[in-house]
Amino acid sequence: MSLVRSIIQFFHDLLTTPLRIGGISVSINSILTTLIALSLVVLFSRYLSNWIRDQLLVKLGVQEGTREAISTILRYFAIALAVIVVPQMAGVDMRSISFLAGGLGIGIGFGFQGLAQNFVSGLILLLERPVQVGDYIELGDLEGTIRKISIRSTVLVTNDGISIIIPNSDLIDNRIINWSYGDIKSRIHIPVPVDHSSDPVLVTEALLASARQEPRVLMRPAPQVWLSHFGEDAINYELLVWIDQPRARLPIRSALNYIIQMQLRHHNIRIPLTQMDLWLRNPESLRNLFITPDQISSQAQTQESPTPEIPPSSYPENLSLKDLLRQVTYFENFADLELLSLIEKGYRQTILPQEFIFHEGDPGNAFHIILSGSVEIVSEKANKHIRDLYAGDFFGELALVMGIPRSAAVKTLETTILFVVNRDVFQGFLTSYPQLADQIAEKLVERKEELIQRRKLFQEMGILENDDLEQNPLVWIRQRMRSLFGI
Repeated sequence: MSLVRSIIQFFHDLLTTPLRIGGISVSINSILTTLIALSLVVLFSRYLSNWIRDQLLVKLGVQEGTREAISTILRYFAIALAVIVVPQMAGVDMRSISFLAGGLGIGIGFGFQGLAQNFVSGLILLLERPVQVGDYIELGDLEGTIRKISIRSTVLVTNDGISIIIPNSDLIDNRIINWSYGDIKSRIHIPVPVDHSSDPVLVTEALLASARQEPRVLMRPAPQVWLSHFGEDAINYELLVWIDQPRARLPIRSALNYIIQMQLRHHNIRIPLTQMDLWLRNPESLRNLFITPDQISSQAQTQESPTPEIPPSSYPENLSLKDLLRQVTYFENFADLELLSLIEKGYRQTILPQEFIFHEGDPGNAFHIILSGSVEIVSEKANKHIRDLYAGDFFGELALVMGIPRSAAVKTLETTILFVVNRDVFQGFLTSYPQLADQIAEKLVERKEELIQRRKLFQEMGILENDDLEQNPLVWIRQRMRSLFGI
């Protein structure tokens, strides 16, 4: 029994007897207690921070990047607090080791400058949050989504699924493109070279049609086409589109390139190749070197028999949007640049079968050109079919120009694609080209009889007095358009 007591007393003295290292007095018991307590604090802080990030903050609706920053700061704050409090609770005199800690701190600072820099950079990233977890960034030749931000490093997952560990100092010292910062909308530029002989209006129409066929491209802000510059072999255009999916920027660009190629082929717009002229000094001598006797006899027979003429093949005419707009009475005398402005500001609309485009009595806030499909015009009050319209036809222009309600309803007979010019677009167009308002007014005078039939409607709306429509129709129409569109 005395032997057991002696052993216990020996270990007790071993653990509790202070050890003097220089001027510092510390026991093995206090060291072990401190290490165990700190380990437990680290494990508990990690569990607690993960629970706060994945459970509590998710229920509160906090964003992913904010959740990660809060949980990381809380974890390291708890560990730093434990490093100060736990040794004192274990009986370690912090004042006695403060001088030693200061000396070690200077040595560690010189030896681990990079680690300290990454540590400070990590704090800056967590507090200022120029980048957050879930952001899509570009750093040099790297591009991907941030998955984790710790004190020392950041984890970036590329589009190929590769996880890259980046020191935090690289994110602070280098220039970063953060596609998710603030407004996630961004604009991408797609260069398109075309042949010098290409019609600029037709090219613009084809590129805008390509943008509207890609569902991931935003219609507000509207796509634009810029003429970038004139090259030696091509005229260089740029298609500018807005997207709200920065991670899909490259797939969207690829999809648009495919659609653009199809549209250019559809409109017979050629993408030029770099041309090179090769001059031969003695072409006849070189040609004779490669001609065999059989080829000479066949050439003689070919010269004796005339080559039959091949009649030129005829293709069905595919009218462009520019040609369709010129079929509208009011736009038939417009120049190409004026039509180009209208094409850029208008938009396409796809409507399913048996759906009403508008009803009788609705405001006349747009006119439509049928690009494909068919519609029927019906009188809802009289329950009467008026007529059908097909691709290339247009409707609704009089109600738009005069600002009057619809006189009939229009319903699709099949899936129909329309080109739409609404009131805002038309007003902006007339603001840019006010001289064209007179041309439109002169064309409206030619429909004087139709306007007279609607005299009662004009009088009920308070826009017609006395016999202005019969005596001075042009003056009245001009005044109506100026007051309606503010020109």
